[in-house]
Amino acid sequence: MAGRDGPAPPVRDPHRAGRRPLRELEEQTEVGQVFLRALMRRQLRLSCAIAATFLALLGVQPLLAALWPPYGRLQLLGLPLAWLVLGVGSYPVMVALGFLYVRRAEQIDDEFSDLLG
Repeated sequence: MAGRDGPAPPVRDPHRAGRRPLRELEEQTEVGQVFLRALMRRQLRLSCAIAATFLALLGVQPLLAALWPPYGRLQLLGLPLAWLVLGVGSYPVMVALGFLYVRRAEQIDDEFSDLLG
């Protein structure tokens, strides 16, 4: 409706306003590429953090046995405790880190989906 102050501002559909990032992805524009690179960077950062955590926990075991000899000499069921921790104890850690990774990756994907509308 045009009045004394000039033409009326365009009416924006709130449902279409959130579609711009999705359209940018579908049309493979530079903005869409920025969105995808940001998502991939977050996923890569998460993967590297989980892998570094696992490797650090795994690497501490032989280091602990070397720096603290009583730990290296402990035996359980006739096997060195350090070997049991590495061989058996690493699996629950892997499972826990796997659950953590999946949960966090889904949060990242949900945030990206919310951004797209």
